[in-house]
Amino acid sequence: MILFCIGLTGASFAQDSAKVNLTKIISSVNTFTSNLAIEKLYLQTDKPSYVSEDTLWFKAYLFDASYLNAATKSGMLYLEIANDSNRVMKRIRVPVFAGIAMGQVALDQNELPQGSYILRAYTNWMRNFGEDYIVKKYFYIGEVSDKDWLVNYQAQLVKDADQDKVQLGLRLKQFDEFPVGLREMRIRITDEKRTWFKSDIETNVDGWLAINFTLPEKANVKDLTLSMQDMRKSEGNRKLQMPVLLNRPERMDLQFMPEGGNLVAGLPAHIAFKAINEDGMAADLSAKVYTSTLQEVAEFRSTHKGMGTFNFTPQAGERYSAKVKLPNGLYQSYALPVIKNTGTVLKINNELNSDSCEIIINSTPDIAAAGNTYFLIGQARGVACYGASFNFSKGAVKLMVSKDIFPSGIVRFTVIGPDNKALNERIVFIDHDDNLNIRITSDKALYGQRDRVALNIQVTDKNGAPVQGSFSLAVTDDGQVRTDSIKDGSILTQMLLTSDLKGEIEDPGYYSRSSLSAKKWQDLDQLLLTQGWVGYDWDDIFSPPKSFIYPPEPEFLIQGKVTNMFNKPVANSQVSLLSKKPFLVLDTLTDDQGIFTFKSIVPVDTAVFFIQSRNKKGKSFNVGIEMDEFKPPVFSAISKRMIPWYVNMDTSSFELVNRQVQLKKEQERVTSGILLKEVVIKAKKIIKDSKNLNGAGEADIIVDEQELEKAGKTTLGDLLEKRVKGFGLRMTRTGEKIYKINDLMVHLIIDGTDTEFFKPEGIPLDQYFKQYFDYYDAEEIKGIEVMKSSKYAINYWSEFLSPFTNFYDHAFIEVTTRGGKGPFVKKSVGTYLFKPMPFVLPKEFYVPKYNAHSTVDMTDIRSTIYWNPDIITNAEGMATVSFYTADNPGSYSLQLEGSDMKGNMGVKRATIKTRRTPQL
Repeated sequence: MILFCIGLTGASFAQDSAKVNLTKIISSVNTFTSNLAIEKLYLQTDKPSYVSEDTLWFKAYLFDASYLNAATKSGMLYLEIANDSNRVMKRIRVPVFAGIAMGQVALDQNELPQGSYILRAYTNWMRNFGEDYIVKKYFYIGEVSDKDWLVNYQAQLVKDADQDKVQLGLRLKQFDEFPVGLREMRIRITDEKRTWFKSDIETNVDGWLAINFTLPEKANVKDLTLSMQDMRKSEGNRKLQMPVLLNRPERMDLQFMPEGGNLVAGLPAHIAFKAINEDGMAADLSAKVYTSTLQEVAEFRSTHKGMGTFNFTPQAGERYSAKVKLPNGLYQSYALPVIKNTGTVLKINNELNSDSCEIIINSTPDIAAAGNTYFLIGQARGVACYGASFNFSKGAVKLMVSKDIFPSGIVRFTVIGPDNKALNERIVFIDHDDNLNIRITSDKALYGQRDRVALNIQVTDKNGAPVQGSFSLAVTDDGQVRTDSIKDGSILTQMLLTSDLKGEIEDPGYYSRSSLSAKKWQDLDQLLLTQGWVGYDWDDIFSPPKSFIYPPEPEFLIQGKVTNMFNKPVANSQVSLLSKKPFLVLDTLTDDQGIFTFKSIVPVDTAVFFIQSRNKKGKSFNVGIEMDEFKPPVFSAISKRMIPWYVNMDTSSFELVNRQVQLKKEQERVTSGILLKEVVIKAKKIIKDSKNLNGAGEADIIVDEQELEKAGKTTLGDLLEKRVKGFGLRMTRTGEKIYKINDLMVHLIIDGTDTEFFKPEGIPLDQYFKQYFDYYDAEEIKGIEVMKSSKYAINYWSEFLSPFTNFYDHAFIEVTTRGGKGPFVKKSVGTYLFKPMPFVLPKEFYVPKYNAHSTVDMTDIRSTIYWNPDIITNAEGMATVSFYTADNPGSYSLQLEGSDMKGNMGVKRATIKTRRTPQL
């Protein structure tokens, strides 16, 4: 429960006026926060990494940000998976009921090949408040095999005549650790735009090879990628990719954040700092602070993740800088913020074992002499819980603010001037240790293989009273899945800490339960001093109400607009909707703006709606339909780079992967003796009405109608990015941009018509093609056929290329549209075939059931042993779940998270042990 307190200090005759102004400020803050109705989201997944063809299971908790109860504004949630180039590979929609959503994503290898990905989750309403509110989870999809190579590499930067020289030493080993010796490798070093190094190099007898190249100034070090291709044809064109992580000490970013926001001349300063390497990770350092005349005034050393604090009193007219000694013996200088001659400073002592925060506010003499009234506001989750007015007539102001006024989590204190402008701000963390208490009791101390596990779950509040709530449980095999509570965090760290901070927090789980450790408590306070916080600027509170770009979506609506041939809205137009799944026949009329809406439509996984509009005379001609369709956001590029599993593996990581490989081999060995190998007869994909010069289905790559139906509104360009390996925009030596498939120039043929024939002069070819790539989507296409090998491209060479062209440098993409009229398709008037983004509805996680005499044959090698996103505790706070162990003995990690959806949350981690069952 959030309490409220008003405090007044200063002369009695001014108190009434100050109280009125303070009340107005508090009212403005709370009204503003209420109107924003910000939502917070937490996403639990069954495990942190996956293998190809796996399933990602998830549960989402959507909260009202102010009180952390179930959000009511949004009824739909969007999830998208983007690759390390920030291209969205998959996007789904999930219905939200009472703040809860759950579902699954099949990790199809064709859609999501091996690599690094980011899972983003958001509501449409959350998009109004910036990317910091969007939930992001990084994960890796691997294809683990004992046929894979392991790569160890070290990167070193050397300065040579003011140029950066990169020295890469690599060693290639087979999975059995036998060196990949005397093997010719094609090496490429690239960033997102250019290739900076390429060469064919042979490994020595021990699998080593050395790469040395000059790193150009314009190269994007944060996106450097090393690609290696085995040139031995018998190896099946093996390719490996990995990020090249370089940290140039002189490029380290060191930032200084004075407590409260400013350095003011003559006033003691408490300054926090944070050092970050080029790779975005923390950098530990030590340094000294000097005046402009090189007089030392302070020194500091980082204490955790590149962060720390130091104290000194700045003087008027002085400029201060910190000098850091680099590994090469030279010094790098970093300027401290400029000194203000007049102003106020804010210092907060939030001692671990104290029941109050000590707040000290000081000012320069000119401000104290003015005698004006100032205000201090304390907010938690955007709600003003504390307010006080004061002046500096007696010098520095000291206030003791009870922590009981605030709920657990981040509290934001703001010093407000007489003009209602924010002067100083500071955030602190309050921990009442009042989260939900969760107990998990197992029915046995040790389980056998294929044994039944029964778990009793009990949830109580801080007073021991039973709690009804919604919880999700993931059980994973430690022999195949490595869980890391420090790296991943939980619903508690997300909702109470990181969701209120800007940017990424390194190892957020480290800060959980910080009240149990003085060192962690200090590190957490330094994090809050250095990390920016999300939320509105103070000036927004007193500005006119803002309009929101993205409306809330409380339910699934089908909405559009009917216009006439002059693009004017048609009022009172009859609009009909027909659907087979779900079966619907609905009618409505447009309003004065020509807008129509269909409501109360139950979400289904895939749906197609036929919509027809009629004019006032009941005719479908001379009217058109414009549908309100979800316009996907474009988020910032991914900053974090994940290392592939096969790169620089330590012993424990190798043991984990090796265990996966051995389990898979044992499964294949056992099943090959029991089950007949599946005989797969691959039928040729035929594209109906294709104008393929080789005949329908005669192509290197074919995307047929069945696959396109699953793609929905995916554009032609995105389809090609996903399905055609090596397709993308490339820059030639002359600076021209063209689309290529690897090294082959792309030609776009639509319904047998060469699109380049109609290209106007002066328009670059890449822009011309992009118009088509963006215009067509999967719903308008019957099939895509790609001809890149000479076997299939030869007929296109003679048809579309000049005889003086080097034929072997070209590839052709034949697109067959539903209209079949080439690149001049016009959509039907008066009708619309509406295929909204499909909903993903939750499926039940498959749990095998074994009897007491089940044979353990190593065919059950689940990595996620159990996933249950819908555990509901009863009035006694109790719930029970049961599942069966798999064939791999060892230990299982349990992670149970959830909330009563009324402001209280809890997390419980536990383990259970399994052993090999003696066979009779």
